[in-house]
Amino acid sequence: MFNFFKSDRLAKAYKAIESDNLEQLANILKKIEPSELNTVVSDQIPSLAEHCVLSSNPKALKLVLEHGASADLTPETKAVNSLYSLALQQKASHALLSPLLSHGNEANMQQLMLECFESNDDQHRMLNISLLMQHGAAIDNDIVHLAMETENLPLINFLFNSGANLPDDIQDKGYKEEVVAYAQKCVEDLKIREMFLR
Repeated sequence: MFNFFKSDRLAKAYKAIESDNLEQLANILKKIEPSELNTVVSDQIPSLAEHCVLSSNPKALKLVLEHGASADLTPETKAVNSLYSLALQQKASHALLSPLLSHGNEANMQQLMLECFESNDDQHRMLNISLLMQHGAAIDNDIVHLAMETENLPLINFLFNSGANLPDDIQDKGYKEEVVAYAQKCVEDLKIREMFLR
């Protein structure tokens, strides 16, 4: 199938991303208008920013965003409604999400917090939740309950040390007794530490 590029400049930028030639990419991007950056590269290739996300290339993504590409584009990729969600599904999720959040304005932080539990392994989940919190996401009861379901004690500890409250219905969800006891201990330990700091 023929791959008709929308412009020669976009084709060159795409090829620079493919070959991971960041210096060449930076030079080409200077010649591309931001409005053109947000168009699809071809009928088979999405915008440069989306391509960087799908290629798990955070350095190229940062360059493309710095030159005016939008982090708030609706992706061509089916089944996701934002580049942020698409980033969460990649192996390099944290490295991709960071520049998107820095350059975007329309991320649904609470929705992305929930999506961390669908897309991420334990290590990346904690990193991504921490990053989202830096950009204004809150740890509500839904997030605490999802963390309890994972039975990941470091994550549970991290959430309570980051200001999460113990939900009133924590005993009613069928979590393992030792996980509930650990969550309660995290909250008590934090209260004791705060008392000593007063």
